[in-house]
Amino acid sequence: MRLAALWGWTCFVCALASVAPVASAAPKSVKLPILVHLAREGGRAVAERDFWERQIARANEIFAPYAVGFSLRGVVAASGPARMESRADRDQLGAQVQAGAINCFVVASLRDVDEPERMRRGVHWHSETHAPAHYVILSAIADPNVLAHELGHFLGNPRHSETSGNLMSYDWGDGLPFLAPPQVQRVERTIRGYLQRGELALTAARSAPAPAP
Repeated sequence: MRLAALWGWTCFVCALASVAPVASAAPKSVKLPILVHLAREGGRAVAERDFWERQIARANEIFAPYAVGFSLRGVVAASGPARMESRADRDQLGAQVQAGAINCFVVASLRDVDEPERMRRGVHWHSETHAPAHYVILSAIADPNVLAHELGHFLGNPRHSETSGNLMSYDWGDGLPFLAPPQVQRVERTIRGYLQRGELALTAARSAPAPAP
């Protein structure tokens, strides 16, 4: 992305968030909050703190070249089943979605609803019963790139790529997954829309540490 385009993008989103203009330099990135909904099974959380911290850190690494970052807004207990076995299981999570953040549900397992013999590691889901709620669901077995991939869907890239190494493909290779210029443009447009509608809000400059689940 050219420097001029990056400058215009960061200035625009800061204006949407009512941030005072900065005379000397634009902010390094737009930072969006992620709210983790943590499922429990047998009286225990399905994942430890380092699971989502690693996922968010990797997402930040991947999206940094595009002036987009993520921060943990908090961790709350998720209600309902810890194992996502059906469309209905996924849909009911929509009742728990909170405005202003990217809602990420961490569950014990995530079955493919079209191919039930397969288990998925993550999905960007639109609830039919609690529309227009949409959110990310991560299985506790997800590797560190999965959240970033699902955030790519959440931020306006619904299609999968056939290009090896692209974040939106199923073949990430050994390097840092990347986004193609048209994908970056869709991310920018989608974030602008979310901010304008109030669906997302930028992370505050200073925030209290997230409570332990």
